[in-house]
Amino acid sequence: MAKEFPKFKDLPLDKNGPHDDSWGLWGLDDQLGTLNHLTDEVVSTAATENIETGHRISLNWPMTGASKPRFPRKLLEQKMVNKAPLKHAHDDEWRFNSQCSSQWDGFRHYAYHKEALYYMSRTAEEFTASPVPNGIQRISQKGIAGRVVFIDWYAWATKHKGLEIDAVTSYAIPFSELIETLRFQGLDPDTAFRPGDILLVRSGYLAQYEGMDERRREELDQRYQTSKPDNTGLQPSRELLAFLWDNKLVAVAGDSRSFDVWPFTDLDCHLHEWLLAGWGMPIGELFYLEELARHCAATGRYTFFLASAPMNVSHKDRKTPVAS
Repeated sequence: MAKEFPKFKDLPLDKNGPHDDSWGLWGLDDQLGTLNHLTDEVVSTAATENIETGHRISLNWPMTGASKPRFPRKLLEQKMVNKAPLKHAHDDEWRFNSQCSSQWDGFRHYAYHKEALYYMSRTAEEFTASPVPNGIQRISQKGIAGRVVFIDWYAWATKHKGLEIDAVTSYAIPFSELIETLRFQGLDPDTAFRPGDILLVRSGYLAQYEGMDERRREELDQRYQTSKPDNTGLQPSRELLAFLWDNKLVAVAGDSRSFDVWPFTDLDCHLHEWLLAGWGMPIGELFYLEELARHCAATGRYTFFLASAPMNVSHKDRKTPVAS
C-alpha cells in the first residue's frame, strides 16, 4: 500500500491511464481496489462499536421482485427437481442475470468507455484468460463487511422538505442534499465517515416500485422492453467524487437500479467509470432499504455493521466475457 494516501486532486496515479484513475496504488496486480481499506483492524473496530443489540435486517430484495414492470435483464427462472423415487428430496435449479435483484457491481462490469479499459488497465480480452482478472470471486474471499453510514435521502426529501419525487425518472440527487440529510439525521458531515466505511443511500426507488398502481405498471412494462429504464440516483459531480475518495470509503450502495442517476447529464461520463474502472470501488444496487429506514427512524441511529457475501463465481471455464 502507498505510504501516503493521495488526495482526489492528485489523481490520476497512472499518468498514462484515463482520468482520475488510482491504478497501482495497491500494487500492479490488485484485485480489490478500495476494499483494501478493510483491514482486520478496521473491521474489528466496526463490529465492536456497531453491533450493540444483535438486531438483524436483511437488505435483499426478492429475486423475483422485478416482475412488473420487468427489467430488460433476464429475470429468475426457477426449476424444482423432485429426486423421487431415488430419494425423498428436492433440488432447485436457477437461471438468472446477476443484476435482476440486489447485487454488487464488480470490476468487470464497467470500463472507461473511451479507452475500453477496466480496473487496472485490464481489457475485455483478458476476461477469457485463466485465472480471470477482476472477478467477483476475488471480493467473495473475504466479503464486504464494515461500518455503514445510511443516508435516508428519500425520507428527508418527501417528509421534511415536501418534495414530490418520481423515482422511475432521471431525478438527480445533488451532493448538497446528501449533506443536508446527514445533518437532519444528527450526523456531522465532517466527522460522520471513517476510513473503511460504506455509504448507503435510500432514493425511494424500491418504495415507489412496490407501491406503483396497475396502470403505471402496464405502461412501464411495455416501455422497458424497448428502452433502458430511467431511474433516480446520485448526481455525478467532482465534489461527490472527492468526498468518496478523500474519506477512504470502500463501497457505495443504494436502492435504485443504478447508484447514480440514469441517464446522466452532468459529467462527461458515467459515475460507474470512476468508481468501478478507476478505483475498484464496488457499487451495490437494488438493496431493499424499507425495513431499515423504519428501524433507523424509530431508533434515531443511522450507522450499523453490514456483512455481505458476494457469490464465489470465477468463470474460469467461460469462453466469452462475463460481467460480474
